[in-house]
Amino acid sequence: MYTIKIGEDKTYFVHSEALRQTSPVMKKHVELEMKEKETKTIEFKDMVDNDVAFTLFLQFSYFGTYGYDDKEKENALQVHALVYVFAEKFEVLELKAIALKKATLLCSNAIDDKSSTSLLKVLQFILPETVPIIYSSTYDANAGKYPSALTEKSGKDSISIPTTPRDGFRMLLAKFAAHNIESLRKNESFMSVLQEQPGFAADVLLFTGVSATFKTDGKGTLEL
Repeated sequence: MYTIKIGEDKTYFVHSEALRQTSPVMKKHVELEMKEKETKTIEFKDMVDNDVAFTLFLQFSYFGTYGYDDKEKENALQVHALVYVFAEKFEVLELKAIALKKATLLCSNAIDDKSSTSLLKVLQFILPETVPIIYSSTYDANAGKYPSALTEKSGKDSISIPTTPRDGFRMLLAKFAAHNIESLRKNESFMSVLQEQPGFAADVLLFTGVSATFKTDGKGTLEL
């Protein structure tokens, strides 16, 4: 068992193998601790920004997924974003994919389920707080450029546009915002985040208008 310290007052007890098998970054820390200190204590005071994300990472380490009640937790989209950022930082690609899938299904359910207008309003409310988490903590050199597999359609004509790989969570937030732009433009917090995050503003423009439809393949993958 290892003692993991997060911040100033959060302490967790975790099996070393759960860490070593899940994250290459965690593995390095465990092996360094075994080699040099042998105290079985690892401190992540600066690396881990959110203890909720770390707790859900621990769930994933033991069970291969994590649970967070999307219907009951108003900050669910924000939490999935925090897990996504944590997974990128600690190189846990499977967890990163799971977080994106959960967030995509959450947004899709809010749009498709006509009886859950309250969920849609909650997501629109939390969106301005979620955008900086993703756009400030993920790397994407192609902000404002069309993602792969995107074709613009205008009337009878289809125009194939040069494509490029993009960060999935950025595309999710931009696509969701574009789909709900008429109501979001009345949200002062949303308008402020457009000014503060020009990369996000550029991405929203990609999907505004003919590209604003929000669809998934039913398995949690956003269709661009």
